[in-house]
This record gives sequence, C-alpha cells and structure tokens, in this order.
Amino acid sequence: MSVCVAQVMSDHVIAVREHATFAEIAAVMNRCRVASLPVIDTGNRVIGVVTEDDLLLRETPPGGALTGPRRRRAEHRKRTALTADRLMTAPAVTVTPDTPVRRAARLMHRHRIHHLPVVDPATGRLRGIVSRSDLLTVYERHDEDIHREITRDVIEETFALEPGDFTVAVAQGTVTVHGTVRHRSTAEALLRAIEAVDGVIEVRDHVRYRWDDTGVIPRAYL
Repeated sequence: MSVCVAQVMSDHVIAVREHATFAEIAAVMNRCRVASLPVIDTGNRVIGVVTEDDLLLRETPPGGALTGPRRRRAEHRKRTALTADRLMTAPAVTVTPDTPVRRAARLMHRHRIHHLPVVDPATGRLRGIVSRSDLLTVYERHDEDIHREITRDVIEETFALEPGDFTVAVAQGTVTVHGTVRHRSTAEALLRAIEAVDGVIEVRDHVRYRWDDTGVIPRAYL
C-alpha cells in the first residue's frame, strides 16, 4: 500500500493571514525558524505561500534581460508589497492528506519548493504541512515491510502470480528479484510495480520471460 501524506505530515503548522504585514511575516519567520508560510483567508483556506525569497526581493536589484516580462512584473509587485496577499505566490501548490508521498515529492521537485501545505480536499482549509525531510521518511521502511508488500500485494494480489515462483531479497531498500513469467509485458509491468513500492531505492531485475509479446526488439539485439 502506498504511503500517503497524512502518514508523514506535521499537523502543527504556522500560517499568516492575507493582510499580515511585511514586518509581521518577517518576525514570524525569524521567531519560528521557517523559510515559508502558507497564507490563509478568514475561512482558513490556503490562498498562497510567502517565502523568505519573496521578502528578500526588496534587497535585490530588478532582474536582468534574461528575466521574462511576467516574472519581472511579479517581482516588481513583491518588491513593493506591504502585505501577505501582495507578497505571496498564488495559487499555492498544495496536497491533500491522501496524496501519495511519491506524487508530493514530484511536485516539490517540479516547482523547486521545500514545503507543501496540506489542505482538506473538500474545503481547501489548512490541515498541516509536509517537508522534503518528511517525505524522506518513506525510505526508512523496514526491509521486511517492503518484502511483504512486494510478495503479497504486488506479486500475488496485483499480478495473480505465485510468490513461490520468485525469489525476492531486500537489503536497505535495494530489491533483488529472480523468477520467470510467461510474457515480456508482464515482466516489465512487474518491474515498474516493484519500483513504485514505497521505500524501494533500487531494483536488480533478474526476472525472465518465455515469450516476447511486445513486438519490441531487445536493445542487446539492435
């Protein structure tokens, strides 16, 4: 079963209201030692995020020629802003408690951010916060748990294969799997499913197949 954000997030989250002043935001960040803050409206709904970088724009020169017009306009607005609703980036990139950890990690990487507000999917209200370090806890799973999920949930339940036909070894997140299946498509799908198991860092694939049903010439024969 995939680990979701609710299992790793913190429900102790510091936020600011949309009309919080520049000085109030800076004071909260300094006092609480945080680099970003969700901005919420009167209904506790997340409407944006303000970061240290947003505040520091006031101390930096305007972007050069390589900066696009849209970004220059946004930076100019933030450079002269006095309240959170003008400083923040909106809409905020958020997740819900049920979001898989892997999807949350991809969002952080894509948007180059270190924290994600966690919101109620129905109301948009702030529920918590998840950080990059929180997401890394998924790789602290015990090898026994990973082995159990691969053999029971993936091999037996998802693919309806006999676990006894495979040898699965897990050592510090590295999975080595031996076995034989009928079709190449099954072998490839099985590999992808094992790679998607939370806590798996690497898969050493020794699964063989009897028939190639994909019509793709293996790289070794090109």
